[in-house]
Amino acid sequence: MVSADAVAFLVTLSLEVVRMRIVKVLTGGRRRAHGDEVRMARFDTTATLLDGRTKSALKLVCGEVVVVEAGGMIPCDGTVIDGMAMVDESAITGESAPVLREPMGNRSAVVAGARVVSSRIVVEVR
Repeated sequence: MVSADAVAFLVTLSLEVVRMRIVKVLTGGRRRAHGDEVRMARFDTTATLLDGRTKSALKLVCGEVVVVEAGGMIPCDGTVIDGMAMVDESAITGESAPVLREPMGNRSAVVAGARVVSSRIVVEVR
């Protein structure tokens, strides 16, 4: 015979598992929705080329060079070739603090949709 305490424990445990699954589904949906928001922002981003001309982020080709000022959104995946800046990648990676991006080494890669928090960087489109 199973005691009443054991039954109560199993019911409580089962309800907790169900609650955790519901929370996981809801937070996953929010994460996907936020990712869609970042991708849509990329379609609306205008890139400033090194020579001062502007161009839609969708029309950038590999090898072009863009300038991103403080407060601006990085329009494409690329590599920093000049300048040094703190970049907020939280919308893409979930990283809570801005990260340093500079030319050379393993801190030169930038991701489309990240926001430059400080300074100015020059990015070569990948």
